Amino acid sequence: MSPAPVCFPRLPLSQAVATWQDLSRKSLEEITEFAGAVSTAGAAFYPVATGRCTDSDLLELRQAVMEAARAHGYPDVGRGKEKTAFDQAVSKILYEKMNILPSDATSVEVWNFINVRVLPDVVIWRYGRRSIDGSRWEVTEERLYSMKRTTFGRLWWRACLLGPDISQRLAEDESVQLIERPLITGYAPLARAIAIRHLATISVTRRMDLLRDAMKRFTRRLVVVSVFHMSDSQLTELVDDVFRESQEALKAEESRR
Repeated sequence: MSPAPVCFPRLPLSQAVATWQDLSRKSLEEITEFAGAVSTAGAAFYPVATGRCTDSDLLELRQAVMEAARAHGYPDVGRGKEKTAFDQAVSKILYEKMNILPSDATSVEVWNFINVRVLPDVVIWRYGRRSIDGSRWEVTEERLYSMKRTTFGRLWWRACLLGPDISQRLAEDESVQLIERPLITGYAPLARAIAIRHLATISVTRRMDLLRDAMKRFTRRLVVVSVFHMSDSQLTELVDDVFRESQEALKAEESRR
């Protein structure tokens, strides 16, 4: 029997900002030491949460993500491809290790805690840089406190909506096209059907152009079509139809050039 899902600590924005401002002026070694001592002691949880994660859960999560980071170049600056591969690997790790309730994962305060208390050194490696005067680490606010672009929350949701195996095969730009359109991909079966169809076009020229055009067509199509009662085969048929339209439109555009 699978263990019951649990809730994770929450860090309000004001506390997250204050903690980050303090951390950003420390060395990476000091930040790593701080994160290695993470604990649920004194942490705030969803008020009526019955199942709560433990200190061991937090440390196991940190260890698994750190191992993935080291495998992809941490703490060296690294290349973009290595960090994309890290994202792909960690989306599955987060989804399988956290065992978080989806309702809890909708809270940005949970991801504030993960970013600032559990894995701040990895956030810095993934998105940070030294300030011009060398006095602090700089990471954009959206990677720390924004639900849409938060460093680890977006990876968990990628795996939740698309499935961990599919999410491991998608690059960042592909994931953005799929995940940041909640009208379309807020319905997980449709999101997965689109991702599977996109991954099948790996040999198609202008592959990303095809995906972008298809997503625009889905936006228009879903105004008049309801997908919530469709079977898997009906969803596949709809997705194939939209991608065919996009392919024909791109071919017609190329022929006019």
